[in-house]
Amino acid sequence: MKEVPSRWIVCQIGAREHYAVARALERQGALRALVTDFWIEPGSVLGRLPGGRRLADRYHGELRSATVVAPNLRMLGFELANRMRSGGGWPTILKRNRLFQRLALRELAAVAKSGEVPITVFSYSYAARELFRYAKERGWTTVLGQIDPGPEEERIVVAEHARFGGIGSSWQPVPGAYWESWKEEVALADRVIVNSRWSRDCLVKEGVDERKLEVVPLVFSAGTAVGDDRVGGLGEVGERRLRILFLGQVNLRKGVARLLEAMRLLRDEAVELTLAGPSEIDPAAWADLPMVRWVGPVPRSMVAGYYQAADLFILPTLSDGYALTQLEAMAHGLPVLASRYCGEAVRAGENGFVIEEVSAEGIAAAIREARGRLPLRGVRAPAFTLDDLGCELRRCGGEGVADREAGVESACLES
Repeated sequence: MKEVPSRWIVCQIGAREHYAVARALERQGALRALVTDFWIEPGSVLGRLPGGRRLADRYHGELRSATVVAPNLRMLGFELANRMRSGGGWPTILKRNRLFQRLALRELAAVAKSGEVPITVFSYSYAARELFRYAKERGWTTVLGQIDPGPEEERIVVAEHARFGGIGSSWQPVPGAYWESWKEEVALADRVIVNSRWSRDCLVKEGVDERKLEVVPLVFSAGTAVGDDRVGGLGEVGERRLRILFLGQVNLRKGVARLLEAMRLLRDEAVELTLAGPSEIDPAAWADLPMVRWVGPVPRSMVAGYYQAADLFILPTLSDGYALTQLEAMAHGLPVLASRYCGEAVRAGENGFVIEEVSAEGIAAAIREARGRLPLRGVRAPAFTLDDLGCELRRCGGEGVADREAGVESACLES
């Protein structure tokens, strides 16, 4: 008898990876439903509300024909109530995760009532426990998308804050309940998908069964640009200031404190740094550096302009699950200077450079080396497509489970 392909329910808060998992499964004809917190179709009044610009990004045209379930009004009420109470931080994150799961369980219950089988439930880490409990009770397959390297990353961040205790960071340690919930998620998952060897190694160190782990890189399909066609002309780098861009969470985990120290070492050299993204760090940390500017959070619809205006993208991270910004930068023809503690997107000398030592001296030396070797022609991101992702997901969620239990080599991607 021919095996019936599994139908997937993808559950995610936010537009993580530009909905790549749902898009990939939709292309394969395997997506049963996407369950998310907000889904704002073009022209929706919610996208025109004050502050609604970010909500307007919660949509993707490739999923316009898919079944998408999003409790917009219920989640909007939650967000507005928290804002009125000046709520935030970990209490709000935990409440949001619990609320989303309660609402998502309604869709899972509707699918269960329909009698459809087989079903695979995919959810990103930290908002999956209740969904996986429900799925396992019904014999469904569970796949966890691990968004970061887990508790080992937390220890790295704690040590970094001890090192830079005077920098004025708003970061708060993760509550113990967060990790307890995550441990149950991992236990309930048939597969745990990570995006880099770095994440895999961190989870193995934490005691996660490595037989559950699959390394599947991120996808970014915005097309590629060519280095010498970029705005501003990379060929002029030697004649002017080197324009460096950091885009993402401006915090110590991303190596920003060490990057600022490196900029102090480069104070008398022709370099400038733009920090784009929400900041956990007091802007006083770079007040003495006139070549550093912070532009604050940037809506997704505006990030292309920042990539196009830069000569070099920098990611001196101490720990990242992958860092999609690497692929975004390369897709705009922008070379990337990154550490090794993230996804393996950089091919040294081809589409970027590697920071061998994430210290002020190491970062400064890497910037000087990169400047001397720019421009890089034909910068491109590694080729891993939505079709590739769809195939890997289906193998990880279907045949891969039975094969692994039988002791057969997994068909999932090994990176």
